[in-house]
Amino acid sequence: MRFQPRGLRQLALLALSAVFVTTAFAQVHPTAPSFSSRPGAAYTIYLNYAGFNFSGTWGGTTSPSGTPGITPAYTVDGDATAFSVAEVANIKNMWARTAEKFRAFNVNVTTIDPAVAAGQAGSDATRQAYYDSTAKLMHTVLGGSGGWSGGGGVSFIGVTENAYGTAGQNGGAGPGFHTNWGFSALAPNDLQFIGEVAAHENGHGLWLRHQSDFTGNTLSNTYSSGNGTGNNSYAPIMGNSYDSQRGTWRVGDTGSTNNKSTQNDVSVLLQANDGMLLVDDGVGHSLATATAMGVIGGNVDPTTTKGYIMPASSANPNPIGEANYTKDYFSFSASGAPVSLTLRDGSQYITPGAADPGATLKSRLRIFDSVGSLVGIGVLDGSTLFSTYNASLGAGTYFAEISSFGGLSHTGNFGTQLYYDMGSYFLTGSGVGAVPEPATMAALGLGVLALHRRRKSSK
Repeated sequence: MRFQPRGLRQLALLALSAVFVTTAFAQVHPTAPSFSSRPGAAYTIYLNYAGFNFSGTWGGTTSPSGTPGITPAYTVDGDATAFSVAEVANIKNMWARTAEKFRAFNVNVTTIDPAVAAGQAGSDATRQAYYDSTAKLMHTVLGGSGGWSGGGGVSFIGVTENAYGTAGQNGGAGPGFHTNWGFSALAPNDLQFIGEVAAHENGHGLWLRHQSDFTGNTLSNTYSSGNGTGNNSYAPIMGNSYDSQRGTWRVGDTGSTNNKSTQNDVSVLLQANDGMLLVDDGVGHSLATATAMGVIGGNVDPTTTKGYIMPASSANPNPIGEANYTKDYFSFSASGAPVSLTLRDGSQYITPGAADPGATLKSRLRIFDSVGSLVGIGVLDGSTLFSTYNASLGAGTYFAEISSFGGLSHTGNFGTQLYYDMGSYFLTGSGVGAVPEPATMAALGLGVLALHRRRKSSK
């Protein structure tokens, strides 16, 4: 059975001259900037901002859904034949937003066409055949207004993991199924919209259905908008996350009227897709195994003092409770002078030391001394996107603990929905010194230390 989830919200179509191009465009595309989040990962999500000429009817002869034809490149200036400096910056911003959603998984979100490396990029038809024949690959076209389909984007469900073969549909993959769309021309300057659409449609390819709102057993909204907008707002990636501070994975309601069920997004991603895994960030997860903080001239080096927080269990991921997530520890030294540390949520793909937009983590910062006693807690900023610790610490060795805030349990008009707090972070700060790595338990007085117990959230 073919599924065709259509856009997340209905946007007014914009009159963009860039939609109209010649057939020659089918084989001549602007050169996109090259970005990759996890090269060599088992799964690849190729974000194509350079346009595409799709051959045939999307979905083949079995339940056709439309004829995409030529989709122009992403553009804000009406010229779909080249990317301006501003458009390159926009592409990096949108790619970073999508990449952050999949940061903890063995997924490479990339703007580099894998068909080129495979020698299968002689024409768009050749590329299309390559995408279909390659398991664990999705080709996402981000351009055009989607007049052939409607909505903000479109994808089939559960098709990414399998290659299409003429002998059968191999678990759901069919002709053209490894291509999906996000219609960027609907709102080319709304970078959150385009980044969220790309994540949403690829969630479908990885077996996720919509996160919806129900009144009892009656479907009220196909696309849930979460708990509102502004600071500390959450919305599901598989719903409508265009206007929330955080678009995150969720445990919530899906289905249709009188056919409601619960979908744990992270559990589905891990268990429904062959070879999908959570990947450890390599940072020490206890005081005894703490990673040495990167320090340059007394300042924290954010390009090395970074990581990401993810569910502690792959078999039974649970969004609620700090103990249900990994914790990271960094060791540093103080000399008695003032120390300032800031924990920032989000990746730093765009500018090192500055948080990218689209953070999915809400984090906590705690400071411990060399014997594991808590000496301070970072103060959460009103935006909920960073927390800061300032104090004069006596000479010695200390540890910065980074943990999840423990998820959000939101009860509203449509029942209770649970949101994951997982994703990237990094530290900035001053007044710190390096501690040699590895820091031995004996040197840090941890030989007989009962390590800090993780406090369970009652949320």
